[in-house]
Amino acid sequence: MDTAANARDRVRQIGGTADPIDALRAVRRHWRLAVLVALGLPLLSLGALSRMRPVYTATGTLLYNPVDFNPKLLRGVVETRQVTDALMASQAAILKSPAVVARVIDGLDLGASPEFDPARQRPSLLRRWLGSAGPPLPVAPDALRDAVTARFHIDVPAGSQLINVSFTAHDPALAARAANAAMAAYLARERRESLAVLDRAQAWLGQRAKATAHRLEALDVAIARERARSGTVRGAGAAPLTNEEAGQLTGSLAAARADLAAARARLAALNGGSEAEAAAAVAPEIAPMRAREAELAAKLRALGSTEGPNYPDIRATKRALAALRGQIAAETGRLITADRMRAAAAAARVKSLKAELAAVRDRAAAQSVRAAPLARLEEERTAESDLLRAQTEQIGTLESHSALTRPDARIIAAATRPLQPSGPRSAAILSGAVLLGLCLGVLAALLADSLNGSFRSGGQVREALELPCMALLPEVGRRERRGLSVPDYARRYPFSAFAEQIRALRTGLWLAPGAPRSLAVTAARPGEGKTTLAVSLALSVAASGARVLVIDCDIRQPSFDMIFGLGGLPGLTDHLAGRATLEAAIHRPALEEGGSLPDVMPAGAVATEALALFMSDRLGRLMAELHGRYDLVVLDLPPVFALAEAQLLARAAAATLLCIRWGQTPRRTVAAALALLDQGGLRLAGAALTRVDGPRHARSGFPDSELYHPRYGGYFRL
Repeated sequence: MDTAANARDRVRQIGGTADPIDALRAVRRHWRLAVLVALGLPLLSLGALSRMRPVYTATGTLLYNPVDFNPKLLRGVVETRQVTDALMASQAAILKSPAVVARVIDGLDLGASPEFDPARQRPSLLRRWLGSAGPPLPVAPDALRDAVTARFHIDVPAGSQLINVSFTAHDPALAARAANAAMAAYLARERRESLAVLDRAQAWLGQRAKATAHRLEALDVAIARERARSGTVRGAGAAPLTNEEAGQLTGSLAAARADLAAARARLAALNGGSEAEAAAAVAPEIAPMRAREAELAAKLRALGSTEGPNYPDIRATKRALAALRGQIAAETGRLITADRMRAAAAAARVKSLKAELAAVRDRAAAQSVRAAPLARLEEERTAESDLLRAQTEQIGTLESHSALTRPDARIIAAATRPLQPSGPRSAAILSGAVLLGLCLGVLAALLADSLNGSFRSGGQVREALELPCMALLPEVGRRERRGLSVPDYARRYPFSAFAEQIRALRTGLWLAPGAPRSLAVTAARPGEGKTTLAVSLALSVAASGARVLVIDCDIRQPSFDMIFGLGGLPGLTDHLAGRATLEAAIHRPALEEGGSLPDVMPAGAVATEALALFMSDRLGRLMAELHGRYDLVVLDLPPVFALAEAQLLARAAAATLLCIRWGQTPRRTVAAALALLDQGGLRLAGAALTRVDGPRHARSGFPDSELYHPRYGGYFRL
């Protein structure tokens, strides 16, 4: 036998959602709950939508195009702004800033609008029902600003310089006015900022120009003083006189050096140069004589080839040639003397010019040293004069530059009154509610199925308890019984579904190894239908001609007196206590319509010593004697948790049948009951599901739900 721990371990949650088909069956079993949830959520959403006022959203569009200042115009005053994502995000934040929102509230007087002031709104139906201590307080300024800010939506499309300004309100005209007011407030703010930048730039440049003019006046005074001190006078060419003189002397010196070089070259050619150089040097003066000398020399050579040395023409030619050469030598000497004189004169002039140039340069250097402070002052004056001119131009440009006074953005599409509401989006909300309702309905059905800790099929009993489920007895309603008790109904209508399940129970007991001669019927809790099952089983077995005895062992709440009309006759406790014989304790009810009924032993008088009676060997001897007299003894035991005697009585029987109410008895309760029964070491023949709701079980999708399917209706008749 299993121990109590093993009995508890046998009870497992039967997962019905591991297979998608099982999940569908679970939804089918709880279809009412699924439909209620699936329809309830859309209906609630529809009701909520009917109470909601439509809202309208108006949208205007700004183009953000910041002024591109010329860096040369305002260098160091205003920087050129490049449009970046961060800059666009900052502009969107400015549009929702408290200053812009406050201007919208003041301009449209939103504080007096019923949409934003609860004090001006009509009280709700619940408020009118419950009453109110007084009118609601006006909205606080901060709360009003937050409420208006929440209605604004600023959108900056990625990669663009557009800003979409939207405002949502119940009044479409108010939505358009608020969006346009926000854009106008933003542009006014930008214009004020641009004017402020312009004013700051003009003030700064004016201060700089004034300071530059003061420095220029001071430089003019310093230049005049320096000129008076140094005595510097500027020439016609805007250069000092010493520099002009040095230039002239330098030219003269160059010419003198050229003459000296030419004279020296002539002397060198005449004195020690080659004949060609000498001839070139004196050619202009003695060229005719040189030509005559060449002729006489040629003539002499010609005569010498034909005549003798004493030939008169030869001697005359020689004399003429000698005289001519003397003239040439005399002329050459004269030329050399003249060239020497010219070279000496040129050398003296060069020396003189060098000395004069050195003196002029000394004077020029001294004058430059004296004029350096003046030059520096003049350079500073020129720079300051240029700066003052540029600053004056900048100031004039700022005053005339109208582009600086426009804002960095402009409206390209003003918000117009919307014709269609933007919310609530009824179609989307209802579609989502329907979809969500279906999902929640399925989840609710699956959750209800998983949280249902009872047994709803014989397969669950077999799998969880490892016990055979011998029958699924249907619930027979009062209208169906037509005033009969359930046992009488089973006896009078032997082809009903209930009677068929009693026969299935008999078959299961008979097919089991070692069919029991006595059977104890018990349950975990009252109201499980154990008495109905015990009596109906006894009636069914007796109807077949077998000898059957049914004993009411529930001594605290006996029920056989009412079922069989015994009227307080002696029974089980009376016989065990020795107050009645066995024949006196067994009764045979009267049968109105013929047939056979089982013998009945009622519970007898309530005895305080009932536990001692059941623990004595009298109970064992009684059961042994009854086994000899009857084919089957059925014991209707009290619930396991009600009386401790249930365990002793169950042990006295050959087998025990546990009744479990379909869809009601928790599995943990059944497990605890099995643990108590296991302590007595008794034999569990099986279990039976009682009070089964046939129509619901037929829709459950369990394998044994076929028992109650309408297709089997032809097998059962009333």
